[in-house]
Amino acid sequence: MQSGSSHQRPGPQDLISREALVAWLRSAAPHLSVGLMAANAMAYGAAVSELEQAGVNLLHYDVMDGVFCPQMTAGAGLVKATETTMLKDVHLMVDDPLSHIQAFITAGADIVHVHAEGTRHLHRALVELDVPVVGAKSDRKIIRSVALNPGSSAELVRPVIRSLEMVTLIAVDPGWSGGSPNEATAEKVKAIRTMAREAGVDPLVCIDGGITPTTFPMAAAMQADIIVSGSAVFKSGKSIADNLKSLTTIE
Repeated sequence: MQSGSSHQRPGPQDLISREALVAWLRSAAPHLSVGLMAANAMAYGAAVSELEQAGVNLLHYDVMDGVFCPQMTAGAGLVKATETTMLKDVHLMVDDPLSHIQAFITAGADIVHVHAEGTRHLHRALVELDVPVVGAKSDRKIIRSVALNPGSSAELVRPVIRSLEMVTLIAVDPGWSGGSPNEATAEKVKAIRTMAREAGVDPLVCIDGGITPTTFPMAAAMQADIIVSGSAVFKSGKSIADNLKSLTTIE
């Protein structure tokens, strides 16, 4: 079964509001969000074009500051400069995200993930993100996600569960390699869904980290709405389209 990479691109009716976009993302899940940072940095433009041609709908930016996690990557400037029909999916792996949020709002982010571990003021970060997407043709607001590291409890989300549209479960320690979705990830998914049901809400679930052709079906089996992958999409020796097909084909 083919999944994830070739869903019909959201139309105007799907983008008229945040609620409509959430409903579209929930439909025909899982959707694949492709991590641009795994592409050749000298050829980001070509990679974006190939992803669009292959039917990818979400472009994922791993923003690292060298403090929250070891590496440093591109920031709001790259997000703003990217000309694409894909949704801009921004993952802030940074210390004190509050000081960065406005730049990514201005850059036109459609989705923003903030780490519960990165701020003392998680609720305030979500309040700051409760604004329309810059450049959108409607008053659609940014989809807000709280991300949790592998060693963090799902309970960190409970106080803000009514103030977000997505929970992102990271399967690999940010900035390090190794790891993949596992039983602990599945248990967190269940805990989040139980917590949400008790609160009367239904956030999307995203799984990010260690996604390969072997582990994509595992994340899909956890009923993730969005699955993030980078390296597997840009693996050398094959085209992006072929890598996408290998990644998202579930036997």
